[in-house]
Amino acid sequence: MRADKQTCILAFPFVLAFLTLLMTGCTSIFGLLRVDPMPNNGVESANETIPKIKGRKSQDIFEQARKEKRDSIQVSDFGQPYNYSYPSTLADSIIEYAKQFLGAPYAYAGKGPSKFDCSGFTAFVFRHFGYELRATSKGQLDDGWKVITKPDELRCGDLVFYGGGSKTREIGHVGIVVSNDPLSHRFTFIHASVRLGVTISVSTESYYYSRYITACRVLPE
Repeated sequence: MRADKQTCILAFPFVLAFLTLLMTGCTSIFGLLRVDPMPNNGVESANETIPKIKGRKSQDIFEQARKEKRDSIQVSDFGQPYNYSYPSTLADSIIEYAKQFLGAPYAYAGKGPSKFDCSGFTAFVFRHFGYELRATSKGQLDDGWKVITKPDELRCGDLVFYGGGSKTREIGHVGIVVSNDPLSHRFTFIHASVRLGVTISVSTESYYYSRYITACRVLPE
């Protein structure tokens, strides 16, 4: 009995050393397996970005992206991917802002932001960028500093004017040029139409082709 007790006493330091070594080894292994967070490097995680985007107006997001010199903002927590590349020119900014209202219904004398008529829509969009346009489509022709006589010379952000009917040359409709392709002699424009509300149309559509009158440039060169 004494021999067994003496053996236990002598073995105790070795057991203690073995346990200490085992614990140290486990700690080292866990340290190797642990994945440290990636350095921020100025990029927010989706969990940080999504609440900020949801709580801010889209224009604020665009301005923040511009200040941070980001090429785009991508968030996939809205049911479908959200991707925005910030505009490089004032005209691009105007078009991107106008596109936010695609699908908004038409309403006579509607000034926005939920319903528009054609001149109410163009005035609403340009007012957001500091330009005050007249209340009527005919009057907005005088808001331009330059009349564009050739459609091939149209630029993004120009105003285009149409007759109220196919047999009249009196201005009754207005839209904003989105893009122009002189090679194909066609341009696209965003406007508030009676049937579709805010939509983008092509100049070669028979309805608009026959009613086109003229255009003007409101934005600086």
